[in-house]
Amino acid sequence: MPGIAASIEINDEDAADLLLSLSEMEVEEDHRLAATFKIKLGVSQLGDGSWSCLDDERLALWSKVSIKMTVAEEETELIKGYITHIKPNLHADESKCEVLIIGMDGSCLMSLEEKIKDWPNKTDSDIANEIFQDYSLDAQVDQVEVVHEEAVSTIIQRETDIRFLKRLARRNGFECFVKGDTGYFRKPVFTDPPQPILAAHFGGESNLISFAAHLNGLRPATVQMQQIDAVAKEMLDANVEQSDQLQLGRDGALAVTIPNGNVSKMYVKQALATSQAEMQNLCTALLDEAEWFSEAHGEINSVAYGSALEARKLVPIRGVSEPFSGLYYVTNVKHVFTVNNYTQKFTARRNALAPGPDDFGSSLLGGLA
Repeated sequence: MPGIAASIEINDEDAADLLLSLSEMEVEEDHRLAATFKIKLGVSQLGDGSWSCLDDERLALWSKVSIKMTVAEEETELIKGYITHIKPNLHADESKCEVLIIGMDGSCLMSLEEKIKDWPNKTDSDIANEIFQDYSLDAQVDQVEVVHEEAVSTIIQRETDIRFLKRLARRNGFECFVKGDTGYFRKPVFTDPPQPILAAHFGGESNLISFAAHLNGLRPATVQMQQIDAVAKEMLDANVEQSDQLQLGRDGALAVTIPNGNVSKMYVKQALATSQAEMQNLCTALLDEAEWFSEAHGEINSVAYGSALEARKLVPIRGVSEPFSGLYYVTNVKHVFTVNNYTQKFTARRNALAPGPDDFGSSLLGGLA
């Protein structure tokens, strides 16, 4: 494959020799889940009775692994994590003998111990900073203003650290994940420069093998919550009709008209909040999620694309008709590398239809329909 190469490091040392035994390597990154890798290696019995790869001390549980992909001289670290599973499969036909090495990003270290712990007088962001520090991770944490005062309520953790942080993240509309040596607890980022353009049926710029999309008209357009304040003995009400999340395109969810003047609304039930501000945070988070009414998935011609797509970043897609062209937020990428091929499959979403004025730079260059 011209201009495409993979590399593996184990315990911070180059392990290029493993590529000679490689039959397939897969890295999957998802905006909700831990990133994972799978490395399938052929194995054979050596003259002294030992097995290649199986008796390799590097390929042990909890060895640190980094997988990088170089496309058109641009190197991208797809994952840095740890080996969590080893699955040998031996066959009478030695040519069919193999071992599957499976691992996860650094968040796997945060999923080992279930804890029961109280967090008095803390904000959710305070908690995230403390937990990331416990694992010697750099932290990128968005500030949450709501303080859970001990006199009113205390946050109780009854799960592993990563499940706990993801629970706190969901109620704030945040993403929580570990990438490399950094822990993230933040809103999705839409301000970074987008990745290179994906295009279908766009002449010499085409780089999509396939593209499919799905519009969902049943998602709520407003979110409301009511609750009695047990201390002040008064009714609290939160109502969010429009989020401040960046609209990725010309026509947002509110531009879609429902027949007969009907309104799509969600009432938050079976959830408790300790203040008006916390109720507002929760309703905003739910509306932010509900706004993603357009989802797409496809497969990339990696040689033509000349880059490794990454999750949790923006990518422009064009040549797929006007409603479905524009900026997307990438939610999942699966990279599959073999001796003869490198494929990338992706899922992405957006909260609007049609391109915005700057989605493709200074001009749309036509050909959107």
